[in-house]
Amino acid sequence: MKTWKAAVMGALMTMGLVGPALAKDVELQQSQVPPAVRDALASKYPQAKAQRFTKETKKGKTVYEVDLTSSTGKLEVNLAEDGTLLTEEQTLDANALPANVKAGLAASSFGSANIKTAEKETKNGTVRYEVIVEQNGTTSELVFDGQGKLLESHAEEADEGSAHHDGKDNGHEDEAD
Repeated sequence: MKTWKAAVMGALMTMGLVGPALAKDVELQQSQVPPAVRDALASKYPQAKAQRFTKETKKGKTVYEVDLTSSTGKLEVNLAEDGTLLTEEQTLDANALPANVKAGLAASSFGSANIKTAEKETKNGTVRYEVIVEQNGTTSELVFDGQGKLLESHAEEADEGSAHHDGKDNGHEDEAD
């Protein structure tokens, strides 16, 4: 059945019928970014340097993703066409995680895991922390709220590539939905 679906999708893509619909990020030059987005970036992040601009459509709305670097590290921000900040993700050093998030991690079944990466995400005024850990050959993505409560965990077997979800959902959807 999967082979049949793949063949149909391939044929449709060849005919150009689904390619544009599947297109995700479109790389942009700074001059192609709307002035409202550029002004919002300059106002909120005056010391940051924009490294990359992309544009995509999510739920019928254009979203601009900008990768920034500053003295505080790397940031990824998503803005609406009018310059409204939708999400902000800041890459953190594991030592920079708040004490309550570290305590939540230590108290979880991932307490002995090695932290590979950490991010602070702010969306609609809500802060959460996404932490990638490795434990017993398994890499997992953990999501904590600002108080250190584990909200979600997604594990991927290193050798099989199968994804697992713990069934918990904190009401957040993908980045700038």
